[in-house]
Amino acid sequence: MKSRNNMTFERLKYYRHLIGGAFGCIQSRLSKTPKPLCFSLMVTAKCNCNCDFCFWKHKKENDEMPLEEIQRLLREAGELGYLDCILWGGEPLLRQDFAEMCKASHEAGMYTKIATNGWFLEENPDFAKYTDLSFVSLDAIGKAHDDIRHMPGICDRVMSGIEYHKIHSPKMRIYICCTVSAKTDFEQIKEVAEYCKKADILLYFTVNKSNQALEEAQNVKETELETSQLAEIFVKIKELKKQGYPIRNSYYFMDYIIEKKNYYECHWPRLATVIYSNGEMLRCYDRKPFISVKDRPLKEVIKDPLFVSTVNECKDCKLSCVGNYALDASGLWRLEWPAIKSLMEIAIT
Repeated sequence: MKSRNNMTFERLKYYRHLIGGAFGCIQSRLSKTPKPLCFSLMVTAKCNCNCDFCFWKHKKENDEMPLEEIQRLLREAGELGYLDCILWGGEPLLRQDFAEMCKASHEAGMYTKIATNGWFLEENPDFAKYTDLSFVSLDAIGKAHDDIRHMPGICDRVMSGIEYHKIHSPKMRIYICCTVSAKTDFEQIKEVAEYCKKADILLYFTVNKSNQALEEAQNVKETELETSQLAEIFVKIKELKKQGYPIRNSYYFMDYIIEKKNYYECHWPRLATVIYSNGEMLRCYDRKPFISVKDRPLKEVIKDPLFVSTVNECKDCKLSCVGNYALDASGLWRLEWPAIKSLMEIAIT
């Protein structure tokens, strides 16, 4: 049976995105002014779940930008040469105008991704017309996932929604996003991998690390695994990948965790612009707002001396956030062969 993840003409857009990303990294290296290529936008802080390891659960009442402001930002991002856009929350599908945001990103020429907990996949499905890739959260199978998300029935809703979009949205790639934390063990993780293999969808593991003593991040710290525990789990996850499970984490990322490393020179802020639901950009290292995009052209913001100095300073950050996106992108930025090789292996599968 042919896999829905085999190479198709539509996926050429993804390769354009990857090749553009590589050139963007080189361009950023050669310039004192950051040349970001990934546009990351939190469209709402509201969420119907109450996950223990969520960074944003204490910010659910944050203001939201209106649709017109978001459409403007997405249009300007495309004009500035951003290649990649991810729309997230909170739970983005709580917004009834979410499909219009996806449409704006798509029409701006960006490779459009979303991140969702999966509850509203069938209730608000029109986003998929304009979405290239959807990350859907699933940390365990059955009641175990419901308990982690504090939302009875969400696992069944996720699986039903995925089957719906496999039929009705064949061009949209679907990734399961599984958070590795103290709330799950390897056997539960393996069950998720088995489900993905059987359902012919892709799997991506993420790790939450608070990296700070902020009071609002205490819930994250309480669900973190110790470095040695995390390493043990990723040894087994790496073996699952070698056995042919559809895991899309890079070996570069997994080896960082397995070898218990605790530092890399981060260049993620030079490559990605992360905007929160109220229009503010936050510094990675303390999650404090430092500049706003509300009622201000994006081109003007990313040339602002405050923006430039803040993102350039991040290369000296010692927090070493354990995120595929930050680690892989930073390795690519530094032109490290293990990072390039790992990302190439993912790209051709």
